[in-house]
Amino acid sequence: MKSSSTLLRGAAITAATALVAGSALLVGGTASAATILVPQGQTFPAEVSDPADPAYNYNQWHQGYATAPADPQTVEADGLHISGISQILKGYDAARLAGSFSEVIDGASVSKTGDDVFLQIPLFATENTRTGYTTLYPTVADSLTTWTTTGQIVGEDGVTYPAGTATLTVAQLDAALGDFDVLGAGVLTTAGTAAVVSSFSLFGDTYQFALPAVPLDAKVTIVPSTISQADAANADKGFTVTGTDFAANTPITLSFRAPDGTEFGFSSADGPIVTDALGAFTVENVYFTISSGVLPAGVYVVVVTDGTTTREANISVIDPNAPAVVTPAAPTPKSLAATGLDDSPLFLTSGLGLLLAGIAAFGITVVARRRTAE
Repeated sequence: MKSSSTLLRGAAITAATALVAGSALLVGGTASAATILVPQGQTFPAEVSDPADPAYNYNQWHQGYATAPADPQTVEADGLHISGISQILKGYDAARLAGSFSEVIDGASVSKTGDDVFLQIPLFATENTRTGYTTLYPTVADSLTTWTTTGQIVGEDGVTYPAGTATLTVAQLDAALGDFDVLGAGVLTTAGTAAVVSSFSLFGDTYQFALPAVPLDAKVTIVPSTISQADAANADKGFTVTGTDFAANTPITLSFRAPDGTEFGFSSADGPIVTDALGAFTVENVYFTISSGVLPAGVYVVVVTDGTTTREANISVIDPNAPAVVTPAAPTPKSLAATGLDDSPLFLTSGLGLLLAGIAAFGITVVARRRTAE
């Protein structure tokens, strides 16, 4: 049997000559379980797949073709720029056992612009033996219906599929392969083509070359959402503010609004808050400081913005010793005889004015002792 390196390289070359043109969007059944970010500037050295070789790099991102284009494939802000006879692969640290071919392609997808891009699935047909090597790829780039094998598959169902068979259905592969070892995941382009791959998904992982656009469901969460006056003003307790799905690697501004509508700022000894690569952040030990007295009870609002998206969340500050308040049924407003005006807004305005005066007298600020990235 040939060495693993020779098999992998030979299989890749065979694949390049047999691909059929088509769109590069593949859609499977379920969402991927893990997201692997591939940073800008990632390099793709030539494949060294023999584990005994000191230069072994199959378990890293690499170029699977010995005849790859002279121009290097690059990861830029918009994704992986891949062109010509090129196969970009990421081998697993250890082969992953698959119980069926359906399991491997569940949720499979390629998100790209430009010409056709094909998924690559290198595998050993017999688990734990490093035998029966082949690479499988879709026969048509925009479909998961039929697949091509670069090496012969001797099926557990007694059927033999020669190298180059380009009509294998998912059901046939499920029957032929049984349990098998998946070696990694990758994408491939052919001569005369060029594309930009923002991401691809295979076997429970999504490989993200370009950061996704800011989704519309950015969220802010405060834990706990209800806190006592004492704990809310305690530097050793306080609360945690978490945000998700904001713009990635972007400074975040936090501000607060008191129950009376008064707005006040936020400061952290750790410096600016910046989201991570997935648009998330966490600020711990956030607490209120006041110039005198006790922090007024009520609902406080945190306002979070990344400059484009703004979200709010509430935290209720309560007096644990206050008696329970039973809210009576709202009275029917009566009209003033002389003017015909409803008198209830007058009472609401008066009450708000008293609360405003009470809050403003305390000189509230919000600080955090430490900040962590999510």
